[in-house]
Amino acid sequence: MKNSLDFNIQFSNLWCHSFPNCFAGVYVYLEKIFGDMPKKCGGGETMCFGCACPSNPDPQSAYFVIFDTMCGRSALHLRFDEKPTEMMALIGDGDGTGGWSGKCGTDYTVDFLFGFAGYEYRKITDAAMFKDEVAASIASDKPVIAELAGDGSFCVITGYDGDTPISSYYSTDQGNNTQEKRTVTLSYEAIKTIYIIGDKITPRYTLKDGLERIKRVFENNIGDKIWDDGIDEINNMIVNPTDDEFGKTNPDELNALRNRITKTITNQFNSHTFDVAFCHLPKIYDKERYPALLDLWGKLDGCQMRLGNYAHSAGHFNVIDITRIGLFRIGMGKMFVSAIEDIRNIHLEMLEIINQAIEILGNK
Repeated sequence: MKNSLDFNIQFSNLWCHSFPNCFAGVYVYLEKIFGDMPKKCGGGETMCFGCACPSNPDPQSAYFVIFDTMCGRSALHLRFDEKPTEMMALIGDGDGTGGWSGKCGTDYTVDFLFGFAGYEYRKITDAAMFKDEVAASIASDKPVIAELAGDGSFCVITGYDGDTPISSYYSTDQGNNTQEKRTVTLSYEAIKTIYIIGDKITPRYTLKDGLERIKRVFENNIGDKIWDDGIDEINNMIVNPTDDEFGKTNPDELNALRNRITKTITNQFNSHTFDVAFCHLPKIYDKERYPALLDLWGKLDGCQMRLGNYAHSAGHFNVIDITRIGLFRIGMGKMFVSAIEDIRNIHLEMLEIINQAIEILGNK
């Protein structure tokens, strides 16, 4: 027996196999929030495949960046030594080895997103139940979110053919300016967990709750002094040594330092995801009801633009052979320190803005 949904959803190309991305696809399908595909980026010739540009976003991408930001992920920052922070582990964005996973499938994140969107759900880990539960959900016109065994990535089950579950969605390639519908056949043996969407309910979590989660991430970043270790290492390895001491430094260690500086400054371009989320919020959370928030979102946009400028500039630095900077090393090292100090201060500004927004919502 075969059954499938007409699931013509264009997924964001940002963290495309994460729980928030899959959840956003399911949400716009259930809410019937459909838009024309593809979109032009800012009215230009390039297709806007998943970057959620405020000028002309795809609905799924717009909801993805909101969900991704409200759950706290886009406020995360990797430590300079690349060890996952407490909040990375809690939200589910650390791979345990010092990198990003993007999956965000912890109970902390999953329960919040269902509650924030206003849907009941059931988490099922008994593989013997998968086939019947998927069939019943598809028959009810509801996709199923599945966590795959192995790498822990997520997908949306949109149908089945006999004993074979199927995931169908639009895949995007922003670099090649192309788009195609992709259908992937799975096996129930390859699935670790499924999430069955239940009835629509009054949201259990509000915008204020989302801001509280962002605040918690910012406070953790700042409290852990994740930028300070980088500043100390740059001073110790580049700025403070004598010429002889610097000349004896292991080149591999210097290039590793360069890579860590680049990662600290770019931070996976989280500034873009965070920024566009607050550009979309007024379209969902009535701006007439919360006019005072619009000014705060504008200030956040200014902060994120500054972070974005650093992120784009860091790519040019990564091609420099840091072992050959010679006489320029002290000035260059101080420039790196200044940039990281400014990034740290921008996050302090953003925390204060989030605190003001929480206070406004708390008075409503």
